[in-house]
Amino acid sequence: MKFNWGHGIFIFMTVFILLGVAAIIFSINQSEDLVSDDYYDKGADYSQQIEVNKRSDIYQDSINIDIVNSNIEVAICQSLKASTDTLLMHFYNPSDKKSDIKLKYPMSGTISIPASTFKSGRYEVKMSWTNLNNLFNLKKEILIK
Repeated sequence: MKFNWGHGIFIFMTVFILLGVAAIIFSINQSEDLVSDDYYDKGADYSQQIEVNKRSDIYQDSINIDIVNSNIEVAICQSLKASTDTLLMHFYNPSDKKSDIKLKYPMSGTISIPASTFKSGRYEVKMSWTNLNNLFNLKKEILIK
C-alpha cells in the first residue's frame, strides 16, 4: 500500500477529531466552583464590602494565627475580646471547595483548633464579627502541612 496525500489528510483529520473529543471530555470533568455560591450577589454589593474593609483595617494586628504543636492557634487581643462576643471563621481553600470549614467561637483568649481537621494546603482565613451593629472582616493566610 502506498502512502499518498489522501491518507495524510485522513490521519490528520482523525487525530484532530480525537484531540477535540479529548479536550471536551477533559473540560467537562473540571469543577466550576466559584469563590462563593452567591458570587454575583456579593459582587453587586461590593461597595458595602469596601466600607467594611476600611473599618476593619485598624484590627489587622489584633488577631494572629499560628500553627503550634499540630494546632492552629488564633490569638485575639484583649481590647477586641472586650467589645465582641462571637467570632465567625471561614477557612477557605482556593483549590478545593470541599475542604472549606466554617467555625463559630466565643471571643475568648486563644482559640485552639486541631490542624488534623484540615487537608494540607493554603487557606484564607476570613474572620468576621459585629460590634455596635457594625460588621468587621479580616483575612489572613495560613499554610497547613
